Amino acid sequence: MKLGSKIAASTATAALAIGGVTLMAAPAQADLVTLCSGHGGAITLPTDLKVPAGASCFLDGTTIQGKVTVESDANLHILGGQIDGQVTVSSGGYFDASDTSVKGDVVNTGAYGTYLEDGTSVAALSAAAAEGADNDGFVFVVGSSASSVNATVGELYVTGSRLGGVSAEGVEYADIFDSVVRGDLSVTDAASGGILVDSEVIGDATYTGGNGPVAIGAGESEGFASSLNYIDGDLSVTGVSGGVYIDNNIVGGDLTASDNSPTAQIGDNNRVRGGILTQEVALRTFAAEVTAEFEAHEADLEEAVEEQRAETIEEALEAGPAF
Repeated sequence: MKLGSKIAASTATAALAIGGVTLMAAPAQADLVTLCSGHGGAITLPTDLKVPAGASCFLDGTTIQGKVTVESDANLHILGGQIDGQVTVSSGGYFDASDTSVKGDVVNTGAYGTYLEDGTSVAALSAAAAEGADNDGFVFVVGSSASSVNATVGELYVTGSRLGGVSAEGVEYADIFDSVVRGDLSVTDAASGGILVDSEVIGDATYTGGNGPVAIGAGESEGFASSLNYIDGDLSVTGVSGGVYIDNNIVGGDLTASDNSPTAQIGDNNRVRGGILTQEVALRTFAAEVTAEFEAHEADLEEAVEEQRAETIEEALEAGPAF
């Protein structure tokens, strides 16, 4: 998927603009803050950046030498930029980064969503609920990297990316396609399960509780995935309801599949170096309705991102030059 911006930002000027960005003298010993409501280009801001509540900010090639705050119901889309500090996304806020380096963490609390694409790199990436938030939020990572991911709310979807350890607890689902996880992968009590295909986990992969379907490998569905999973440590899938499918995996440690209802379906194309502890039935055809459910996850998120990005850019351009 390629959702790169098709709109070029106007050339920015490194000066204050009435109705655009404002440099504010904060209390003594605090940093200056640039408020962004509008669009800006390839300049360096030696300040923190804040997108005020309800505003939209579109930046193309901008370097921000401080931290970034996206306030409630605000939107920030940054293309080809750099952020030296942490990004905090508040309730209902939206953060969208393409071809951008974020040296700090990205922290979402009750956010509408975060989308990373096209080589974007961030430190730790987290998503948590907020009291009174109107939505569960999403974390959508495409062709990007993060040193770790920790989600306790909403949808987690990763494709073509490189991550550190991944922890997803109480999320709607956790889907990982064609990616490398250089650490443990842990999914607990996911309401709609999750999938791991065409991927590598340099650690343990553990799925516990929640509803299915949970699919580790592609099963016998032609065209749904192109290669094996490689799991360096143990693979464990326990206590999942709604369906478990395990096939096309190389497991360096033990394979455990127990207490799942219905009983896990395990195929013949698993190679396990350690011990095997399973309650299993033979893998039947990986049902079309199951693959359709996973494919719908991506389609729904693509639609949400396209709409929110277009709205962000349109509102930022209408607001005028930010600086």
